[in-house]
Amino acid sequence: MDELEFCLKSLSYPLGMLLERLERRNGKVVTVSKETLALPEIPFVVKCYLTAVALFESLDIVDKKRLSDDYKAIEEFRLKILHSKLGEGVAEYLTDPGRYLLISEHLAIDWLEFERREEKVRPYLERLKELRNEVKERSEFLKRTDFLEELGVDEGLLLRYLAEDEKFKELINAALGKHNPEFKAMVVRYFKALRG
Repeated sequence: MDELEFCLKSLSYPLGMLLERLERRNGKVVTVSKETLALPEIPFVVKCYLTAVALFESLDIVDKKRLSDDYKAIEEFRLKILHSKLGEGVAEYLTDPGRYLLISEHLAIDWLEFERREEKVRPYLERLKELRNEVKERSEFLKRTDFLEELGVDEGLLLRYLAEDEKFKELINAALGKHNPEFKAMVVRYFKALRG
């Protein structure tokens, strides 16, 4: 997994699954086809946002409806960037993304594969929910989540994606950062890429 896939799966795990099977190439604008994703030389933060939008726009109406909450997360990401120091240099890309996108073919999410992966991490999610109900102190919750070291980075991102609310997502992030060195290292790489 590289930083772009990590960024995408943090926003929308199913869209990140689409990225897994696309060969990446250089291009003038972000271009999506059945087998390739062309990306221009643009700042990483813009690359992540535009790739997410392009993949979302490549979906049919049913998948778009199913991922409407994910699209809200992508838009929140855009607003966070615009209101941060990073936003100063990249505002042109974020205020009119359509100018930098080209969808030449439509893609479909493999929901059976998504469900197969979900089944694998579901027991971890259930354990975390039980812990959250049992333990009121954040420090105690984090202490008792050492079982998360068993997960790979991809599984950690899916686990986070399946959490129902932002507070719980943040708790899962903290627990993964504390107990999963591989996940923690990927987060560091990701933030380095964001800062350019």
